[in-house]
Amino acid sequence: MTIPPDNPESAYPNSPDSSPSRFAVRQYEPEAITATLPISVIITDSNFINGQALRCTKFIRMPFASATGMEQLNNRLFYVQQATADTFELYDENLLPVDGSNYTPYVTGGQMTLVGPTLPIVNPSDPPPPGDPPFPPV
Repeated sequence: MTIPPDNPESAYPNSPDSSPSRFAVRQYEPEAITATLPISVIITDSNFINGQALRCTKFIRMPFASATGMEQLNNRLFYVQQATADTFELYDENLLPVDGSNYTPYVTGGQMTLVGPTLPIVNPSDPPPPGDPPFPPV
């Protein structure tokens, strides 16, 4: 299989394709997160779809200078519900709303990464030419 020498520029400039699998990773930094039941997140023009999975990372505990707040979200998987073009709510694996009323207030930063089978393929590698076997002969 031949791999193109140059990676095409990602259609998602905030998420360059840096993985050897040649799939773009879609990562987002929230603009606002509410400490409510359910937790509501604002990411302008995210256009998420209900049911998509998000992994939250880089939420840093207070009182550090680089603290993001909402560290209770860190390294957890959530599901998008009540999605609009700019907002959505976080639900758990049982599709129950996540109660953020006792979470630390969101300040800034953090990262939400789309995961799972609903990911669009942005930069797939070239398929093998016709007639080439998928595996070397045994």
